[in-house]
Amino acid sequence: MEKVRTNKLKKYFYIGKKIIKAVDGVDISINEGEICALVGESGSGKSTLGKLILRIIEPDEGGIFFNGINITSLDRGNLRAIRRKMQMIFQDPFTTFNPVYKIGTQIFEAVKFHKVVDDGVVEDYIVQLMRTVALHPDILKKYPSQLSGGQLQRCAIVRAISLQPEFLICDEIVSSLDVSVQVQIIELLKVLKDEFKLTILFITHDIGVARKIANRAFVMYSGKIVEQGVIEKIFYEPSHEYTKKLIGSVLSIKI
Repeated sequence: MEKVRTNKLKKYFYIGKKIIKAVDGVDISINEGEICALVGESGSGKSTLGKLILRIIEPDEGGIFFNGINITSLDRGNLRAIRRKMQMIFQDPFTTFNPVYKIGTQIFEAVKFHKVVDDGVVEDYIVQLMRTVALHPDILKKYPSQLSGGQLQRCAIVRAISLQPEFLICDEIVSSLDVSVQVQIIELLKVLKDEFKLTILFITHDIGVARKIANRAFVMYSGKIVEQGVIEKIFYEPSHEYTKKLIGSVLSIKI
């Protein structure tokens, strides 16, 4: 069953007289329960595409479909009801959280705002999720500056899954972490995918990392999808020169 689809999605940026075609007529389809990778170098448009799918930024043209519903034309009120089911985890864990507030405060507020569970059980609910991602609940009492990058990224994962999403976009979430922590986060995402019945779009510049987590991949170059399919076939039988370049320069993590 198809979970997410884009149809001829476009987003252009204008800098003076220069046009940057960040996303240029992109069609992708992601099935329920799978992990797909979106692979491309910096500037290829992959992060912009992720933000478009969640309507964090608005497309210039094209359609975005979630569970068969065209969310492109939904107003903010109707979009809010769907937004909780579509979450995004960003690259830099040190800017994900407000440094002024404790981790627990920031996670609790999101759960209460969306009324995921009764207010009286929010803390117990989050404590259980912390244990699920192998974090001690005492971390909820700490400020972001007191945690490592790996701990913060796990907290970001807790905040995302606490809203009980169906679709999760992970935007370069291991790129700033040590190799050993990268491995741990990738393995954690695999477990969470099954436990919480998630569909995941994993955005990365490293096709070697993508191989460790994804079933299928989309290769993005200059705002377009230039290759897609089963990731093992793409890796061993690439058809596009850009894909061959990515494979040739990859520094894959070892699992």
